[in-house]
Amino acid sequence: MRRGYWILAIALLLFASGPVIVSTTDRIGRVIAVARNAGFSGQDLLIAVAIALAESGGDPLAHGDLTIGSGRGSFGLWQIYSDAHPEFGPNFESLYDPQTNANAAYAVYRNAGYSFTPWTTFKNNTYASYLAEVGSSI
Repeated sequence: MRRGYWILAIALLLFASGPVIVSTTDRIGRVIAVARNAGFSGQDLLIAVAIALAESGGDPLAHGDLTIGSGRGSFGLWQIYSDAHPEFGPNFESLYDPQTNANAAYAVYRNAGYSFTPWTTFKNNTYASYLAEVGSSI
């Protein structure tokens, strides 16, 4: 079979089955894995994952805060804010990779004195609504 036909066949197989649905448990498990791999542990692992869920809903492609500052926004699971963290640019799109984003989040946390205060969802306590769900997954 010619190459073009193989590509078409694969595309048809991928799209014929409809969109891939990731369960909440799988989504949380994936965030836990990258957070743990980045260096979060113990109670801070629980809080870090809850913050990611509060910040992005667990969507690694989340892009917010486009109307503040430079307009470049915040990227990925932990919504790393480009204006506050230019060290992760200029290619902020790399923060869409879950592990890259988790590593950046750990660096922000470490540079803040091992504190979650850089995240708005920590300061306003919205992350707390995710703690029980995350705790049951760890």
